[in-house]
Amino acid sequence: MKNRSYAKLLIREELIKIRKGLSKTRKKQATYNAYLRLSKKLKPYKNILSFYSSRSEINIDLLNQDLFKEHRLLLPKIENIGLSAHKITKFEFIPSTFGILEPHPKFSIPIALEKIDCILVPALGFDCLCHRIGYGKGHYDQLLEKLQKDHLKSHTIGIGFQEQLCIKSLPTEKHDISLDELLLF
Repeated sequence: MKNRSYAKLLIREELIKIRKGLSKTRKKQATYNAYLRLSKKLKPYKNILSFYSSRSEINIDLLNQDLFKEHRLLLPKIENIGLSAHKITKFEFIPSTFGILEPHPKFSIPIALEKIDCILVPALGFDCLCHRIGYGKGHYDQLLEKLQKDHLKSHTIGIGFQEQLCIKSLPTEKHDISLDELLLF
């Protein structure tokens, strides 16, 4: 178990370095391509759990603004139980304890997990089997595990830069759940 944890730590450090090393031009190109592709891809879905881009993640703010205008935007909030989904009524956010922006409580409504049609999942890295590695807090792992346990069928899409695709399979554990697909830009 210690070897697996250490391996994940090393992978995380390398992926952070790769993502931080991307040029502004490369990030801008990926942001544009993500917006074009996801705008079309997400048309059939009514309630989309997206994410607020933080750190050096791919920027999907423009997509989120469109989803908000179409009343389809849900954003996650970190709570004791893991991640909860919130329908946004006003495009206003507050920082979480981790420094990640979350829906403002006055301008968001909690939504039951069974109402989520599609989930856009960020990560530090992905592999060809649609496994992901995050920052190690387990928030998305808990959410995906709950969806699977409750037999809920939200379509899950890993979102990121092409440079985040790992050639080798990522180390996985029993609780790790693969995503339905990857869209890397």
